[in-house]
Amino acid sequence: MIDRFIIIILIFQTSFINSKQARKCEDIDMNCAVWVATNQSDCENVELVSSHCPRTCGSCGEPIDPKYDVKLLPAKLKSIAWMVGKWRSEFGGKAFFPTIPKFTYGEQVDISIGDVKMGTPLLNYTAFAWDLNMPEGDPTELHSENGYIAVDYDKDQEIEYVSLNTAMSNGFMTIEEGESGPNQVKFKLQRIGRISFSHDSAVRLMFREWTMLDEKRLEARLLMTTTVTRRLMEHTAVIYKKMYP
Repeated sequence: MIDRFIIIILIFQTSFINSKQARKCEDIDMNCAVWVATNQSDCENVELVSSHCPRTCGSCGEPIDPKYDVKLLPAKLKSIAWMVGKWRSEFGGKAFFPTIPKFTYGEQVDISIGDVKMGTPLLNYTAFAWDLNMPEGDPTELHSENGYIAVDYDKDQEIEYVSLNTAMSNGFMTIEEGESGPNQVKFKLQRIGRISFSHDSAVRLMFREWTMLDEKRLEARLLMTTTVTRRLMEHTAVIYKKMYP
């Protein structure tokens, strides 16, 4: 009886230790992606990076899928390494329309490293938002968009610009550009197009803001001026949790 009790205790302790080790395999600084992308040798040579960024450095856990491994980022994209990953909000999205009541939604965003064979260094971007009142296991799409993120540096002005091109499920295509900042970018709508049988766009001005809040959370806000509101208003706001890596 005593031997059996000891075995149970040992199993519990082993499980607890393994669980604790698994929880430790995560970054504890939101700058990790940029640090490691900029100089991956810091994982071995800089104590701050090695101790704060074990997951991004790859010193623990399963090997990171190459599509999300910032150590493989082209040099031109290293400043936006913080974007790379799978981000999800189960029920935190809030949408505001002038003609209908406010509602909530879920959304997942996937930002991965594009194929270098395409020539221009790019990040792949996809987003899928769903209705929270959907039947279990059967997401009802509210909106989806796919596109690419690129970076360009203006040597004359010494400013780095980030561009986001999207094709949306509602038949619209956008080109957005903005200045890159530490763990933040604010896009401004430059061009908007539509397929011939889509309705006319009511959007007159649009800003999209992405901001890292900490190593696990990314905030996204969309602000618009439309033919209805005629002033800049918040359209959507959501905070994602990083799911991978």
